[in-house]
Amino acid sequence: MRVSNRMLYSQIVSSLNSSTEKMLALNNQLSSGKRITRPGDDPVSMASVLIYRSEISSFDQSAKSIERTTNFLKRSESVLSSVDEQLTRAVELATQQGTATASAATRLGAAEELRQIIETVTGLANAKYGNKYIFGGTNTQTDPFLSVNASKLAADVSQVSATAPAVGASGARYLNTTDNIIYQSDGTSWVSQGAATEGAAVKNGADGKYYVYSAAGGWQTQYQGNSDSFGIKISKTDTVEANIPGDAAFLNSAGNVFETLIELERALRSNNQSAIQAALPDLEDASVVINNNLAVIGARINRLEYVDTVNDSATVDTKATKSALEDVDYAEALTDLTNQETIYQAALKSASLITQMSLADYI
Repeated sequence: MRVSNRMLYSQIVSSLNSSTEKMLALNNQLSSGKRITRPGDDPVSMASVLIYRSEISSFDQSAKSIERTTNFLKRSESVLSSVDEQLTRAVELATQQGTATASAATRLGAAEELRQIIETVTGLANAKYGNKYIFGGTNTQTDPFLSVNASKLAADVSQVSATAPAVGASGARYLNTTDNIIYQSDGTSWVSQGAATEGAAVKNGADGKYYVYSAAGGWQTQYQGNSDSFGIKISKTDTVEANIPGDAAFLNSAGNVFETLIELERALRSNNQSAIQAALPDLEDASVVINNNLAVIGARINRLEYVDTVNDSATVDTKATKSALEDVDYAEALTDLTNQETIYQAALKSASLITQMSLADYI
């Protein structure tokens, strides 16, 4: 086959360009540290690399969720521990004032201290983590608990209703949520007890709930949250409950923190020794509920820490596998670059010899 000069030069340029491209590709690998920078470099490996990148991103997101949830639970744990400390002090007061040696004056003084304990517990129950109230259930943007002042606590009502029920026995009371007035039966009709004052409180004997009055909102239940929990997704298939609703923590029928403290304050103010003594087992029950919730929180934190450890290990393994596919082997790449450089230099030398040949060389 006849080889023209045009074909010769075209082939030389093509060979040199090919060698240059290979050196450029190797140089890019060495400078970037990546063997694969685009799908065309190795389509099969690149598909696996993209899957591993997605997994690593998922692990990173899980780590952030676990950290936020763990911090939320630790804040809850700290709050409940503080509540338990307040209950311990309340037990000391009840024990001291439940004896025959205590007087009306000492009990009144203890009631003032207990008032501060109740306010402290109310503040703790309204604690926030970031911009969310911890113990409001899924209602995280409103104060979960209203303050109930035993000194403003009226006699209990038998029911709370928007309309007047059938007239009860003489002395029976009910709260009307339409006109915000407490009515008492005289045996034949309901008699108004007058307009409520700001901060007035009453207990519904039917369900044990406290109601607090304000001019702005009328009579409202002490607990403004709900009984719902919210879960945080910590992996593709795993979710952990992050909160304990306030009614489960502070208004539990197995040990009602607020009811026990409020009724103890009322007993102290009325100098009722038997009621003070009766509060002791209720305080112990409330403490048990708080500690049970602390145990639940501790178990959740342990679980999160375990999942975080597993995720860390999985992240390391996945990164290593991705690196084996994606990252460049520097020693191998340097050897290949050196060899390619030698080939390129040889091609240049050969091209220079061929292009210098003419008929004069054969005369």
